[in-house]
Amino acid sequence: MVQKLHFQKVIKYFLPIVCLLFAGMPVKAQLKLSEELVNSEYREIILKQLQKNVEKRQSAMRIKAEDYLLSLPNNRKLYDESKVNIKADLVSGITDDGHAELNYRIIIDYTCRHIESTTDNYPNGAYLCEQSNASMAVCEITRMMIDELSRDAFKANKKVDIKIKASTDITEVTHLDYNGEYGDFQYIAARYNNEPVRISVNPSTGITTNAQLAFLRAQGIRENIMNHVMLLRNTDNQFNYETQSYNETGSQYRNVGIEIIVHGAFNEEIVDMNEKLINDEYVDYNIPKNEENNTNTYVLILANEHYGSPLPDVPYAHNDGEAMMQYCVRTLGIPARHVKLLSDATIKDIKVEGVNWMKDIAVSEKGNCNFIIYYAGHGFTDYDYNPYIAPTGIDYKKVHAFKGKKEIDVDTRLSSRDTKKFLNQCLRVDTLCAWFNRVQYNAMTIILDASFDGNGRDGNLLVNIKHTDKRAKGLRIRNDIVLFSAAAFDKTAYSFDDQHHGFFTYYLLKELKQRKGDINYYDLFNAADLAVEKESALQGKLQEPTVTVGGKLKDRWGDLRLK
Repeated sequence: MVQKLHFQKVIKYFLPIVCLLFAGMPVKAQLKLSEELVNSEYREIILKQLQKNVEKRQSAMRIKAEDYLLSLPNNRKLYDESKVNIKADLVSGITDDGHAELNYRIIIDYTCRHIESTTDNYPNGAYLCEQSNASMAVCEITRMMIDELSRDAFKANKKVDIKIKASTDITEVTHLDYNGEYGDFQYIAARYNNEPVRISVNPSTGITTNAQLAFLRAQGIRENIMNHVMLLRNTDNQFNYETQSYNETGSQYRNVGIEIIVHGAFNEEIVDMNEKLINDEYVDYNIPKNEENNTNTYVLILANEHYGSPLPDVPYAHNDGEAMMQYCVRTLGIPARHVKLLSDATIKDIKVEGVNWMKDIAVSEKGNCNFIIYYAGHGFTDYDYNPYIAPTGIDYKKVHAFKGKKEIDVDTRLSSRDTKKFLNQCLRVDTLCAWFNRVQYNAMTIILDASFDGNGRDGNLLVNIKHTDKRAKGLRIRNDIVLFSAAAFDKTAYSFDDQHHGFFTYYLLKELKQRKGDINYYDLFNAADLAVEKESALQGKLQEPTVTVGGKLKDRWGDLRLK
């Protein structure tokens, strides 16, 4: 009960920001709310995070839908001028007992221009869902959106409103057989041509109006999603039907669409976020700000999240890079112009825009500078456990085992030839270090938050590369380099899903936050190491960070500082 009341306070006083930022969004009531009980900064932070979350979902939905549509067999493909539309957003509303709530909305429909002799939409007089390629596509995309990309929003017993739209063209219906596939209907409430109606249809009477025909098309969508969308079987669903008959003739006017609203979809997340903000557990907010006095330090941040099929994305890599940049500027006092963030960097980006940029700086500073290179993304090792970071823009066609694959078959170990062709497009870590061999600087720090054992941040195998049975070799680096790695090169570095960061990045930033950047390398690494090991072990995925030090710094690396 205490938690429930606490949530009501949070959402009640945070709703006005929602209404303000989502101008034009449907809102059932306007409320005058006090500012006393909830800090306005918390409301803005929570809303910003939820907005970002929903935007990422919409982007992922569109990419996944596009891949699905391209992979359809010829007899299921949609006409070139048919387009599936997908939207995800937040909408505000009022609960049945009068409390403000924030809801999650998904809209999936399609549009098409003039169609001739295709089965994109229903043939004239047809109502079965499987008779329309577009309707089947809408159903399958709905399934992917819910069961695969929005599982956390569709929790058991959540109230879900499902509005199904369906239409007919103007072709007059006199009598069509209805075989009862979707049941008998007696005075079912619906809207037809923007007017409330009651629909009745059964096998004995058949279909005699366009209103009945459109209604049955909507029932086909309902039947399909309830049979195939697993999470909807445990939610409290309310269906509404919005049907229409166009004043034109043609299959392009025989459409369907679906709008789904999950009431209070993120209630639990809002409560959790509020508690974490109160306890200052987030590293992305309330970042300490220090004077800009670290003027001899230059930072290259590489945040590679999107690789394109068949390699999966790296969860939270962009968030890692953006947070690291904020800490460099705000907490470590490094001028903003001294920090370069490259997201989804290719090998050319890394060398030309990153390394060459640093080399030029070293020349201009006459060597009186410190460098930091941070990387979040995929990593791999060769036969002898030499680590490589993976740029984006890899030409997968050069690797025989990857050709034409949307996902990598991890049961197939890469041949020596394929391994070479793949790793030749990656950047060996000691090569990165060697690019600075003739460059003068005071010290360089490299931070790697990546797995190098072939696994992703979720612990699943990405690329099956053969390795020697011998113990992994140590990385040999230049004398004046300190290298922090999220895990040993033959172990996995995981994501900390609750915090939307890699484990190692999160705890490094947390130490910097707590100490306001005033901490030496020894204390920074050891505190992060202990925290990573404890939390990852509690989650059943033990991770042990490592530090590698060049010979020149062996006895004094622990006294170095980022600030």
